[in-house]
Amino acid sequence: MSGHRQAAVALHALAAADRELILAELPAADQHTLRGYLAELRELGFESGGSGTLLAAAKAGGAAAMPALERLQAATAQQIYAALEREPASLVAQVLAAQHWRWHAEFLALCTPARRSAVQAAAPAASGAAPARRRFLLEALAQRLGQPASAVQAGHAAAPGRLLQRMFAWMR
Repeated sequence: MSGHRQAAVALHALAAADRELILAELPAADQHTLRGYLAELRELGFESGGSGTLLAAAKAGGAAAMPALERLQAATAQQIYAALEREPASLVAQVLAAQHWRWHAEFLALCTPARRSAVQAAAPAASGAAPARRRFLLEALAQRLGQPASAVQAGHAAAPGRLLQRMFAWMR
């Protein structure tokens, strides 16, 4: 992630007044770049700081993901497959590497050989490298599992898959 993007993420976590004070001290070119990235974060649906949400999430740590983990562990391989079938292999590989899933082998058996190979080839080197991304991924998948199948199929491109694709593109 570029330095400007990292700075935008840090600024986004601040209260609006603090963010504006810091931005006012920067050169105009940097302000323009950072304001663009901040707008993109808002478009992606990330809540800005000052609301207490980020502080509460930081204090909760991994506990916030527990209900999501429980829902995902209780899901069947078919449910997970239906939720992830149109997602990129790299995203599926990250989900599979996030935890030891009881449905892991059965999920891979549902994939076509080409898809299975692509998912296995995209397996991340270290599963614990980005805990916030892992938590976001698992919560989005658990939320998708909570939707009726027709809603997942009808709105699949819009939520949360498209959001995840944009998020990963933004983080590169």
